[in-house]
Amino acid sequence: MASVGSVTRQIAAMEISSKKPTPASGSSIRPALTKQPSGQNVTKLLTKYAAPNPFTNASNKPNNPSSLRHPIPHSTHSSTSTKPTHATQSSIDIGRYDGGLELDNEKRGEKVYGEAAEELALDSSVSRKHPTREWSLHDFDMGRPLGKGKFGRVYMVRTKSEPRYILALKTLYKSEIVQSKVEKQIRREIEIQQNLRHPNVLRLYGYFHDEKRIFLMLEFAGKGELYKQLSKYGRFSERRSSRYIEQMADALIYLHGKHVIHRDIKPENLLLGINGELKIGDFGWSVHAPGNRRMTLCGTLDYLPPEMVEGREHNEKVDYWALGVLTYEFVNGFPPFEDRSSVNNTYRRIARVDLKFEEKDIRLSEEFKDLVTKLLRYDPQKRLPLTEVLKHPWIVKYRPKDVVRESA
Repeated sequence: MASVGSVTRQIAAMEISSKKPTPASGSSIRPALTKQPSGQNVTKLLTKYAAPNPFTNASNKPNNPSSLRHPIPHSTHSSTSTKPTHATQSSIDIGRYDGGLELDNEKRGEKVYGEAAEELALDSSVSRKHPTREWSLHDFDMGRPLGKGKFGRVYMVRTKSEPRYILALKTLYKSEIVQSKVEKQIRREIEIQQNLRHPNVLRLYGYFHDEKRIFLMLEFAGKGELYKQLSKYGRFSERRSSRYIEQMADALIYLHGKHVIHRDIKPENLLLGINGELKIGDFGWSVHAPGNRRMTLCGTLDYLPPEMVEGREHNEKVDYWALGVLTYEFVNGFPPFEDRSSVNNTYRRIARVDLKFEEKDIRLSEEFKDLVTKLLRYDPQKRLPLTEVLKHPWIVKYRPKDVVRESA
């Protein structure tokens, strides 16, 4: 059971980091990336449990409504349903429920009152843009625990109503959110993520609350955390990295089109779906910024761009920089400006864009180095546009022959 929890402890991907901040408010230093033993392989078991992906093609503009929406006539759903089938979903063993929610609720959390209670009375059935049916705990068969977050537990659950989807149900205790003074941040995460519909963005299907808790109904990313894979293998091949970066670029184009800046792209905030596809999660530092000009310093130190390090205004191009850092780390196994001896040295390297390509153990392709160099530019306006990233030789080189991407 412990190994299941370790693989999926961030499966809900809505975590507010509990790490202590670095001297720069809102940023964090990541632990050194080390290879870990593979341990028991539970992902084969977990991949069976994901709710069907609502996307049937790569157009990123699905017309079919979510099967969790209400009302949807049964005949309509059956004509658009995707695998796994209802029978398969119903027969899956979701594991033994340990009674943790009840035990937690007896000794954890308190009722909140006043303005905080109103702000945290979150219910997707009354959402303006995408209202769902009304949900409660009684609508789910509870399964095994998947992990613990800062504000509560995560469980594998199955809806009692057809088509009996498998989901990850995450619990957040309202009083702990208030104590941490992140009411607005939690609400913002939920408001942002509930409106996102992209195959490489973790889906939030719905949410509801009771007197003490908020419950998030999240897509089950069956293969767990990408960071765990990176830790296991040390680094990825250029082929595998290229496929991930293409998915990332496509998702970021979608987010920016919705005026959403992620601001905390890093391996720890990425998950893998049942088919190994990348899923962006954790929108804790995201912001809906139609004006696209922000000043808040946030994110993770190794991924901060020069404009944030120097306290200047920033826009969606902070995500371009982070994509460049991610590309570098995927292939090399460590971020490009990391200096483990000093936080200040890392800051200085970022500000100078002190980019070096070390080829002690591996040979790096020229296409890879070219893409990273064009993304990691000091001037945000000179960073390679994401639409051009999709056309870059390093991406095209490893794109499967049967994938045809429309010109942007």
